[in-house]
Amino acid sequence: MTFSTAEIVEKISENSPAVAYDLVNPVTEVMLMARQTCDGDLDRALVMLIVTLRSSGHPEFRSLSPEEIAGGEALPSYGTNIQSLADSTGIPRETVRRKVNELIDKGWVSRRGNALSYTVAGYAAVKPTRDAIIAMHAQGYGVVHSLLGADGSAALNRAPPAATPASGCETR
Repeated sequence: MTFSTAEIVEKISENSPAVAYDLVNPVTEVMLMARQTCDGDLDRALVMLIVTLRSSGHPEFRSLSPEEIAGGEALPSYGTNIQSLADSTGIPRETVRRKVNELIDKGWVSRRGNALSYTVAGYAAVKPTRDAIIAMHAQGYGVVHSLLGADGSAALNRAPPAATPASGCETR
């Protein structure tokens, strides 16, 4: 049985207290990893994420294997620019400019004219964050599968998670 996105969203919303931990914890892990990858700077992480997005949506990029990316030089990209990043994030343009320059200095982003692109070094550097994103989606898939049941009927027959906060968010 196939469900529309709207039906899945409705089912998750109806069961949000039961699945909140399972859905929020992986998001927290992604944010913590992105922050760590970008030396504690969430604005830099957000700028990097959007530059990455502009490559990952490109058809040529989507056809590459991780091995082909690692062995390449330039990554296919739709590119973006500082003004577009500022507009889409709400981060002041001057702050975006500084963050972009930091990413260029690290070799994670390249600039050709005004166009900014993801680099092979950037792809390698963000692997821990990419792995956390993959784990987040796998966890979300498990939640949805559990809610919808193997036969399409609603089911939530899992034991609640242990009462442990996300790593890095422990109460003291």
